[in-house]
Amino acid sequence: MATSHDRFAACADAVMAARGGFTPHDALVNGPAAHGIGLGLLSVWMGGPADVPALRALGRDGAARILRGMVWAPLGAARLPPGPDLALFAYAVEAGTTLALTDLQHQLGVEESGAPDAATLAAAQAQDPAALAATIAAAHADWRRGRGLPPASLARSVPSVRRSLLATG
Repeated sequence: MATSHDRFAACADAVMAARGGFTPHDALVNGPAAHGIGLGLLSVWMGGPADVPALRALGRDGAARILRGMVWAPLGAARLPPGPDLALFAYAVEAGTTLALTDLQHQLGVEESGAPDAATLAAAQAQDPAALAATIAAAHADWRRGRGLPPASLARSVPSVRRSLLATG
């Protein structure tokens, strides 16, 4: 089975590829972004105000460290099956961990705490991974649609990333 590190790396690569490198105006964050990181998230990570030059200098390795610490770990994504881990991670990178987890909990019929608690993880692990990933991706698509954003390019890669994660196991 793929290790948690391997799964994070595959999911982060997929999300960063879908979000792209530096862009001066990302509609999602209504400002500059790089590899799925906007000035707000970079500022929180740095512990103070970030600026465009710092964002422009952010490489994939630095972005991956931020995404692991600020999104992957708080989601408890390493404890989800392959497929749902990527779908929830992609959703949380864009919408925030609390909203992504609350939507997942709503779909699972467990208390909507916004935290990756034992009940949430047990309910998620009891689901068919492909069906759960599709449910999460649909919630993500609804969230994007509600903001006038086009469908996420990652949606096309979720099945192929899931297959590659399962193949490493």
